[in-house]
Amino acid sequence: MKRLTILLCMCLYSIPLQVNADAMLEDAFFSVLFPKINGALEKRFGVLKKYDCPKIVSMNKMVNGTYLFRATLEVIVYEQQPGQEPKPPFQKVSINFNNEDGEWEAKELQVTSLPNSTKLTCRKPV
Repeated sequence: MKRLTILLCMCLYSIPLQVNADAMLEDAFFSVLFPKINGALEKRFGVLKKYDCPKIVSMNKMVNGTYLFRATLEVIVYEQQPGQEPKPPFQKVSINFNNEDGEWEAKELQVTSLPNSTKLTCRKPV
């Protein structure tokens, strides 16, 4: 019975560690792409807009056996004055990236308007 309890505890403790590790890898990926996201948004809107809620929508290998990937990320863009809450217009921006040429590059950007009632409920970095 003692062994079963120890085994059960070990299994339960490993679950949050895996979730935490996945979130940490996602955060690391975002940290690499934030300058590229900033550049893509500035190019699209003419100025760098505030954004939040980065999310990996998809990530695929371009060629098996290589480190070449294609990824789609989403962010929510909004207006915000210093010291104030985010306000409309809210827009979901999907950005397609790949690292085919050795560096991550934004290849395509799509903007979708969201309702003015949109609430930002984002996962916070770990």
